[in-house]
Amino acid sequence: MFIGCSEYNIGTESSKSSGVDPYDTAVDVPLDDSGTIDDTDTGSDTSTTESINETGGNTSEPSAEPSTEPVEDGLREPELETDVGYNPDMGLSSSLGNVVTILMALSDQWIPEDTAKQLLINSVDFATEVPSPNVLVIRDDNTNGEDEDDPLNITQWLQDAGYTVTFMQEPTNGISQSDLAGFHVVIFSNPGHPPDDDSTIDALYSFSRQGYGVILQGDDMTRTSNPNMEAMTRLIGVDNGGSYYGVNIDNNNGDAYSVRLVPYNVLNTNITLTDFPYGNDIDTTTLASSSIYVAAWATVDGSGHPEKPVITAYSPAQTVFQ
Repeated sequence: MFIGCSEYNIGTESSKSSGVDPYDTAVDVPLDDSGTIDDTDTGSDTSTTESINETGGNTSEPSAEPSTEPVEDGLREPELETDVGYNPDMGLSSSLGNVVTILMALSDQWIPEDTAKQLLINSVDFATEVPSPNVLVIRDDNTNGEDEDDPLNITQWLQDAGYTVTFMQEPTNGISQSDLAGFHVVIFSNPGHPPDDDSTIDALYSFSRQGYGVILQGDDMTRTSNPNMEAMTRLIGVDNGGSYYGVNIDNNNGDAYSVRLVPYNVLNTNITLTDFPYGNDIDTTTLASSSIYVAAWATVDGSGHPEKPVITAYSPAQTVFQ
C-alpha cells in the first residue's frame, strides 16, 4: 500500500540496512576484493560486438523542429488537466506510485559522479517512503553496448550509500510482473537506446499502479509507442534530441546541452552543482500533464532556445518542492 503525506522530507538516513535477500528473478551483484562490481556472473551477455536492432517505436531522426511555443521559463505545458483533477480522456491514471524520469546517461563524462550519486539517492528516497527499501536495478537488453555500465554504477552507488540493491539483466523477451515481487523501488536503465520490450514496460506500469516506486533512466526512454510509458513518465515524446533547433548534439560530438537543476526540488537536495553541460542527445518531450514537476531543464548551451524537461518527478500525494 502506498501512503502519501502532505509534506515530504527527503533527508537521507545516516544508516540504512545492507545485504540483499535472495530472489529467484534476480541476482546480487558480486563485488571483487577491491569493492568494485564483478559483472561476470550476472548471467548476461554484455558483448558490444553483437548487433541489436532498435525496436522501441519510431527511431528515425525527424526533420522538423519541436513544435513547442517559446516561453520565458521553458516549454509550455499542454493544458490537458485542470485543478479539478485528471482528464479521463487522456488515459493518465492518478493511482500510480511515485515515478522519477531521468533522460540522461548518469555515467556520462559530463556529469560529476557526486552529482549523479546524490541524484540517485534523492530519487530512491522520493520514490518510496519505506525506510529500508529493497531496490531492483534492471539493465535493458537493448543497450547496444552504449554506456551499459550505467546500471552497474547505479547499483554500486546505492549499495555504497547503504541501500539493499539487486541487479538484474533483462531477459531477451522482457520481464513479467512476478519478477518484481518483493521490491519497493525498481530502476529501469537503458542509457542510450529505446526500451524494446513491451512486457517490461507493462510490468513496470502494473508495479507502479500498486503504489510502488519506479525510476526510468536513459536518454531515449520516451522513444517507445507503448502508452504505458507515457502514463508513467507523463511525457510526450517528440524526437530523440540529437538535433535541437537545428543544433546537432549527439555522442559527445559537436555542441552540448546545458542542464539546469531546479532549486528546492526534492530530487536536487544536497546537490551543489546546479548547471552542467551534457554532450549526448536528450529526448525532446512535452509535458502530458500539469501534475508532473520538472527537476531539471535543458537547452542548447549558450543559446536562448526554449528549455525542455530532462528530469521529472510525479507523485499523487507527496510535496515535490520544499
